[in-house]
Amino acid sequence: MYQGITPNKEKTLKFKKLNILVATAVAALGLVTLSACGNNNSTGANIITMKGDTINVSDFYNEAKSFPNMPATSLLQNLTMSKMFEKDFGDKVTDKDVQAKFDETKKQMGEQFASALQQQGFTEASYKTYLRGGLLQNYAIEKKISDTQFTDANLKAAWADFHPEVEAIVVPETTKDAATKAVKSAKADAAKFEKDNASNKQKFDSTSTTIPKEVQTAAFKLKNGEVSDVIESADASTGATSYYVVKMIKTSDKGSDMNKYKDKLKDVIKAEKLADTTYVAGVIGEYLKAHNVTVKEEAFSSVFSQFTSSSSSK
Repeated sequence: MYQGITPNKEKTLKFKKLNILVATAVAALGLVTLSACGNNNSTGANIITMKGDTINVSDFYNEAKSFPNMPATSLLQNLTMSKMFEKDFGDKVTDKDVQAKFDETKKQMGEQFASALQQQGFTEASYKTYLRGGLLQNYAIEKKISDTQFTDANLKAAWADFHPEVEAIVVPETTKDAATKAVKSAKADAAKFEKDNASNKQKFDSTSTTIPKEVQTAAFKLKNGEVSDVIESADASTGATSYYVVKMIKTSDKGSDMNKYKDKLKDVIKAEKLADTTYVAGVIGEYLKAHNVTVKEEAFSSVFSQFTSSSSSK
């Protein structure tokens, strides 16, 4: 499946250099396996068939040249999905969309961008091709979510945990001791605390991805002018604990009219489903089935097993 490039930090570099060596070896093994098969040594031999299209050895070889650091399995998955989703949704992703995503990634990574591309085996042109495949895949998955998941039951479930926008001062601290001192300071002189931390004033609701869930939960319990106790939040990827202090400026109540927030609730459902790897794999599996994707080369018989064994029915 399509994934983006990541910052080129020192530890990441060492890990990814190892990954590249492994990936290159796997891809090479795949090519050798194909050429060694008695009946499949022609560049026109089909590896994968699907409705109205095929992927043969020549296609696979060309894909490997464009993405030299990508494992053979990923090459075949991406090539298949690109063909599949281009057929269904090719007109839904424009060159402008691809360029915008490219520019966004380039801006986020700054000076690391060029080296990250090179280190992961991309040229700017091949990375744009890769991005287009990812955008097509995302469109396909989001369409499936829109078509099947915005049910009354799912909307009501999202509504139960939804909190509308509030305005608050959210102060991050690196140690519990510093956060404890900040709490005391805020409670001793609320006006000064608010003035000193004006740059930390934020508006957010329960769909926010920038405010940790533990902070949101504590903040939504506060009345206007109240200050939280120290809030601890563990980073899911690093395990590091951060500490926060929140002063509520303007809270809100969602009331009883769910329809007022229907678009927000749909965003909640969409984000939840996109984060559910089993659901996403199941959706891709449904597209593979609809396109009658069949692996002809025994060496790659399990290339789509992660998708065909999952379910998107939930």
